[in-house]
Amino acid sequence: MILNPFKGKNIFITGGSKGIGLAMARELGALGANLAIIARGKDSLQAAKERIEESGKGGRVLAYACDVTDSDTLKDYIHMARYELGSIDGVIANSGYCHPGTFDELDIGDIDAQIDTNFRGVVHTVRHAIPYLLENEAAGFIAITSSPTGHAGVFGLGAYSPTKAAVSNLAEVLRHEYRDRNIRVHLLLPPATDTPGRREEAALYPPETKAILGGGALLGADYVAKKFVDGIANQKKTITVGGGARFRLLVHRYCPFLWDWYSRYRVRRVRKAEPQVDPDSDQAMTESDSPKP
Repeated sequence: MILNPFKGKNIFITGGSKGIGLAMARELGALGANLAIIARGKDSLQAAKERIEESGKGGRVLAYACDVTDSDTLKDYIHMARYELGSIDGVIANSGYCHPGTFDELDIGDIDAQIDTNFRGVVHTVRHAIPYLLENEAAGFIAITSSPTGHAGVFGLGAYSPTKAAVSNLAEVLRHEYRDRNIRVHLLLPPATDTPGRREEAALYPPETKAILGGGALLGADYVAKKFVDGIANQKKTITVGGGARFRLLVHRYCPFLWDWYSRYRVRRVRKAEPQVDPDSDQAMTESDSPKP
């Protein structure tokens, strides 16, 4: 980053209390930005606010406890941030989470919750913030956190991947609609990153999902956040971090049959390695004789 376009700017971030969202907030605070962060947990939000202030350069840090699926409350807090800070110059729609599982085993409530947080939460954030971006004379920006799995579907992510595909498409639409109205739109595609959310979701991965995504080292949230912030500063449209994520996207775009082959190969290997039950064995008879719920 040759120049610092964030000094004195007012930036609104959802999902700003942990993981990549917190790391981006700290990076922007260190560059002199004023910040308003949104998250659900009050305790983690207060701790995040203090960490941002410690790493910042004296800019203001506002923290609001809110679920992004609560559109009315979210709208009120965006309005409040606008008038407390004087303007909103950038919005980072970063809220999201993953509850993996094969589609027939996922609870409808878990599917709906991911749609609500990962897609509707982004829609609400951007929709309520855009009027304030449009009132600025200087250029503003919107950054939407998606995922490489929104571009290359993965076994076991039947609720998560489609929501990320939706926000990736939303970013493209917004880019077309607002490029001539002084608003840049950035799409953020993080790699496998060492965050609390990632550790929680990885514990729930089906064996096939683990095999497809691999067990490589996770990148640090601070490293990923710096790459995202640098990409926004350099006006990159799509910001992908990590060689693995870039390779997967390139394969899926230009050789989709290879991604399909790789996924099938991994799934078959996992299932071939699963212990087979002899239909005449005591275990099979015990299972077949056990009462059904």
